[in-house]
Amino acid sequence: MEEFKRFEFHFGVILLRTRRFQSLMDRLGQNRISRPIGWFLLYVMPVAAAIGFFLFLTQLSVLLSPRGPAIASYIRTLSPLANLGLPGINPYLPIVDGWIALIVAMVVHEGAHGVVARSLGLPVKASGLLFFLFVPIGAFVDVDEAALKEAKASHSGRVLAAGAGINLVVGLLCLLLLFGMVSSMRPATDGIAVLGVYPDYPAEEVGIQRGDFITAVNGVAIDDPAVVLNSSWYTINNTVSITVWRSGEVHEYNVTIGSLTVNDTRTGQLSQRPFLGVDNLGYAGLRELVSTYSGSFLTRPALYICIPTFPACQGVVPFSDKLSVYYTSSYGSSLVPLATLVYWLFFINFNLAIFNALPIYPLDGGQAFRVGVKALGRGKLSDGTVMKITNAATFGVILLLAAVIGGPYLL
Repeated sequence: MEEFKRFEFHFGVILLRTRRFQSLMDRLGQNRISRPIGWFLLYVMPVAAAIGFFLFLTQLSVLLSPRGPAIASYIRTLSPLANLGLPGINPYLPIVDGWIALIVAMVVHEGAHGVVARSLGLPVKASGLLFFLFVPIGAFVDVDEAALKEAKASHSGRVLAAGAGINLVVGLLCLLLLFGMVSSMRPATDGIAVLGVYPDYPAEEVGIQRGDFITAVNGVAIDDPAVVLNSSWYTINNTVSITVWRSGEVHEYNVTIGSLTVNDTRTGQLSQRPFLGVDNLGYAGLRELVSTYSGSFLTRPALYICIPTFPACQGVVPFSDKLSVYYTSSYGSSLVPLATLVYWLFFINFNLAIFNALPIYPLDGGQAFRVGVKALGRGKLSDGTVMKITNAATFGVILLLAAVIGGPYLL
C-alpha cells in the first residue's frame, strides 16, 4: 500500500493531507443528483473553453488591428505582474478579497472533482489544504490516477470536467448576485456629480470637492451638464450662487466663472471658453452606468472583465472606488465591500474555469482533451499518437496565450 504522507513541503508550499473530507465527499457523491450534475458539468467545460478561446482570439485581433499599437502602448504602462492571478503579487487584485475568492474557487474546484469521482465509484486517496508559508492558499483532492486512467471515457471525462465546470457555474451565479446588488444602486441625490476638481480654478478656490453634487444654480435645480453649457449664466467672469450637496449637508457658494484656453480645431486659433473647473456626470449618466453594468452581459461581456481596481475601469464600474461615493443603496454602507467581494468571487472562478478548461496538458482541460481524442479514435489510435495530438493542441494554445500576453511588449 502506498505510504500516506500527511505533510509535504516544497519551496515554501506546504501540503497538509487528510482523509477527513472523504466521508463528506462520499455522502455528496451518493446523492441521486450527483451523477446528473456530473453530466451537466461535462458539457459546461467545453463552454468555458470556448469562452476562453473567444476572449483570447478577440484580444489578439485587437492587437493586430490598426489600433493595436495604441492598445499595446497602454498595456506596457501597466505592471507585467497584472497577468498573474495572485493577490498581493498582482497589483490590481486586493489581498483580502482576492485570497478569499481564490481559496473558495480552489476548494469548490477540487471538491467537485472528488464528489463526482465518488459518485462514479472512483477512489479518492486523500484531500487536503495548501499553505504558502503557513498562509492558506487553496485545497486539493487526490483522485486515484491509475483508476482514472482505467475508467471509461465518460467517467474520467466527468471527473476531469467537474472542476472547471463548477467554477464557471459558481462564477456566473456570483455575477447574477452582483447584478442584483448593482441594480439596487441609485444616485445619492438629484444633481450633477463632481467627479474631479481642477486645481487653481473657481470650483476648487471656493471649496467644491470631488464627491459633491451640484444641485442648483441661482436657486434653479439642475441635473444635466449639457444644460449648464447652454445656460445664459455660464459666461466668463459671471458670479453665480451654486448649491452643493455633500454627504447629506447642503452648502452655498458664490462662484465667479473662470476661463479655459482652448484650440479651435476649425480655425486653428486659440480662444477662451467659460470653465468652472470640474469633471462631472449628470444624474442620467449615473443611472445609465448602473443600468449598463447590470444589463449588458450578452451585449458587452468584456465589461465584466474590466476589474474595478483597474485605472481604465474606474469610470465604468459603478461600485469602484472612483464612483461608489455617488450612489446609495438598500444595502447601505455594506454595498461596496459586499459587491467587491462578490465581484472577485465571480472573476477568480470565471478565470480559473477558463484556464483549466483549455486543452493544456497536464491541466484538467488537457487531460479531458486526451480522453476525448482517445474515445473518438475508438481504439484505432495508439497511446503515443493520442499524446502527440494532445501535445500539439497544448503547444498551439500556449502559443496563442504567449501572443496575447507577450504581444503588447513585442509590438
